Amino acid sequence: MDTPDEARTNRIERNRRMLESWRAGASITEIAREHGLSLSWTGRLLRQEGAVLPEIRQGVRRELDVPRIVREYESGATIQSIADAHRASYGTIRRLLLRGKVAIRPHGGQNALDRRKPGTPGH
Repeated sequence: MDTPDEARTNRIERNRRMLESWRAGASITEIAREHGLSLSWTGRLLRQEGAVLPEIRQGVRRELDVPRIVREYESGATIQSIADAHRASYGTIRRLLLRGKVAIRPHGGQNALDRRKPGTPGH
């Protein structure tokens, strides 16, 4: 475990690397992922280091191919695999599916579905 001085030194060095990445053209999302930080905390640290960032707003609005996402989910893909493929969060994909009136499968995949059916073992 780091001493308080070592931890502070590590944070300063991390913040310096983050600022270098920002100035080299990396996105806040890429920097956050690289350092295991949330988007909001990454933005805050970059601003503290002097980076000029876009105004603070709720998330990043972008277009996702909703019909494709629905088809993928209805074909058996998991919400997480779809989120990974579209570089979106699990919550974003789930909200899109719910807005599209798609029935969300229970956690646990096919095993959970089998357990819920009357007449299968466990009922």
